[in-house]
Amino acid sequence: MTWPVPGPAADMLARSLQTGRLAHAYLFLGTEGSGQVETANHFAKSILCQGEGERPCGVCIQCRLFESGNHPDVILIQPDGNRIKIDQVRELQKAFSMKSMENATKVYIVHQAEKMTVEAANALLKFLEEPTSPVVAILLAESKSKLLPTVISRCQLIAFERRPVSQVEQLLQQEGMTSSRAKFLAHLKQSYGAAKEFASQERFADILTLMVQLSEELATRRGNPLFTIQEKVIKPSWASGEIDDLLECLAWWYRDVLHVSLGRETAVAADGQLDKYRSQAAQYRTDQLVGMIDTILMTKKRLQGNANVQLTLEQMILRLQGV
Repeated sequence: MTWPVPGPAADMLARSLQTGRLAHAYLFLGTEGSGQVETANHFAKSILCQGEGERPCGVCIQCRLFESGNHPDVILIQPDGNRIKIDQVRELQKAFSMKSMENATKVYIVHQAEKMTVEAANALLKFLEEPTSPVVAILLAESKSKLLPTVISRCQLIAFERRPVSQVEQLLQQEGMTSSRAKFLAHLKQSYGAAKEFASQERFADILTLMVQLSEELATRRGNPLFTIQEKVIKPSWASGEIDDLLECLAWWYRDVLHVSLGRETAVAADGQLDKYRSQAAQYRTDQLVGMIDTILMTKKRLQGNANVQLTLEQMILRLQGV
């Protein structure tokens, strides 16, 4: 099976699989969109795969369990809020102290490992030094600067470079996506895996529709964006990730409007919306558009810090209306 992000990192990991010489811990370093998440998943599935020939085979029970997200010997750790806490590492240690249910080797993947608290990092360090069973750790981080040097020293470093947006766009089109949507998602997520995951979400169409509706209500002063947010986001109880995606899309929308306002129409991500962009660009000054983007991004940051969702979104709308 082809690696999702071909290159030096994939080649090195493939050689480790072929020779059976796996490190007990890996640190994948790269910015969002560099392909480290997709590669970590592919590598983990390859480790667990029990098929013949090239791994992962995609058809054995281990591969199917991994793809379903129900493999008992795989644990994913994500930040709880904006930190990875010691209790999460303790739960990992507890789970892996039990005998492997399916496979000889267990795998855990720590996303945004740089967000570990010092206590969590020290607990993980002990687990790296004294694993209770055959374990492969895969840590993902943007840089080494916020990780304990002792944690880094226990890992084999694998560096990732961001994949060009044009390549992500091409891959999405090969999946059957329209060129306009592929272009927008490639710019928005800058990662093939993240773009595919976003497009497969249940609220994907709702997010894009609401993005356009809010921008039109704000530009034309018709409708009530506060009511729209209440009815379409707050009452249906959107998940934090869905709201995060909405704000990311809305920020990119105004980025495109700003490009049009500056006469750079070829730089827009969603070229299928040019008519709306031109109409909205006529309603704002460039400094106002910059302020609107900043407001949306600040709202996104505040919500990631566990601010009150309804109040924070309402404050954002009022600020955007004030422009």
